[in-house]
Amino acid sequence: MPAEIVADDLPEGDDYPDGSSEPEVEDLLCAELTTEELKAAFRLFDDTGEGFIRVERFRVILKEIDDEFSEEELDDIIAEVDLDKSATIDFQEFLKLMSRIW
Repeated sequence: MPAEIVADDLPEGDDYPDGSSEPEVEDLLCAELTTEELKAAFRLFDDTGEGFIRVERFRVILKEIDDEFSEEELDDIIAEVDLDKSATIDFQEFLKLMSRIW
């Protein structure tokens, strides 16, 4: 279960990169993701239980998240994530992607 966010834990004023005085909801949620939660998310995407996400499946997931991704953008994202060019995304590659998103 994520820890409770206390107002004293949050930066004040213009400490946020976008200059806003309050954190975005997504920032608060993502800051609290634990390794176990990330593993659970990975298992959801690894629908075959093989320990990796096939690039084809990942492409579908990305399109579901944002249907405005172009094929070129999807290719770029996948190239950045699939570092070993295995046509699969393992948990370490998934973690790297999640840390870049958050």
